[in-house]
Amino acid sequence: MYLNEQGHYVLMIDPQTQTAALTSESISMANYDHASILIAGGAGSASTVTVFDAATAAASGASMVFNYCQEATAGEDVMDAALAAATTAGVAIPGGTGTMFCIEIDADELRDGYPFLLIRLDAAGSKLISALCTLTQGRYQSQITPSAES
Repeated sequence: MYLNEQGHYVLMIDPQTQTAALTSESISMANYDHASILIAGGAGSASTVTVFDAATAAASGASMVFNYCQEATAGEDVMDAALAAATTAGVAIPGGTGTMFCIEIDADELRDGYPFLLIRLDAAGSKLISALCTLTQGRYQSQITPSAES
């Protein structure tokens, strides 16, 4: 199995040093049933992540509850606990070096008529950060998967 044929990748937040609030690129879940968003963190302060659904790619959306897990110990590869539920206020992501934070969202968790998904990170200080989304369970699977950016 080749993951790139079973899913679709979107770099939601380019690798960078976060010094202010960040809003990710919007992705459309219209052709996909599930999104796994992996936020990788480097050295720096903890930050709060909030998830939003929106009617269009340009809209800011409304915050939503979501499931997440995290690996807060630097350099480890096993999540610290099973999935937990976050509120619409979001949840703090680890501040250490080499940490991971994973958000899991099914398309049916989005409001009707709001197929776009985005994340926001607050401005809690300086932190190395990036976010990669893997969309799976697509409607039209092929060697080249459909775009999720429009």
